[in-house]
Amino acid sequence: MSIQTQEHELADSLRRTARRFATGVTIAAVSHASGTHALTANSFVTLSLRPALVGISVQREGRMRQLVEEVGVFGISVLNEAQGDCARRYADRHRDRDAPEFTPAAGGAPVVAGCVAHFSCGLDRIDPVGDHDLIIGSVLDCAVADELRPPLIFLDGGFLKSVG
Repeated sequence: MSIQTQEHELADSLRRTARRFATGVTIAAVSHASGTHALTANSFVTLSLRPALVGISVQREGRMRQLVEEVGVFGISVLNEAQGDCARRYADRHRDRDAPEFTPAAGGAPVVAGCVAHFSCGLDRIDPVGDHDLIIGSVLDCAVADELRPPLIFLDGGFLKSVG
């Protein structure tokens, strides 16, 4: 068996195995001259409290990476359990580019209206990690929604409603 075949099989196994890890669902978004660009991600992570840093993993050659680097400010929205359609829309590369559900937060970062929580971030740096890039954001502002709503949960390729 070739090394490439082994790497491909391991990548497939990793994907199947990682799908068993339940995560919240976020929308990363950036406003630029031609509008708001957003994508669905479950790769969001809090990296540090002091300094306040968060991260999101994106495709190295993707538009999000390019725009965040150009603009320098981006938003991360934690979706509520009723926002599955929003998550699906921004997971689709061929979606309608209209983004009516976004509102500006601190520094002009776009966030999804009605989300559970949001983070407004300035670009700290972008680090290559394997076949993706980790966008590290310095948190400018963060907030939870006034109305307590359960978050949207992603597990094994689908969305779950929170328990409790």
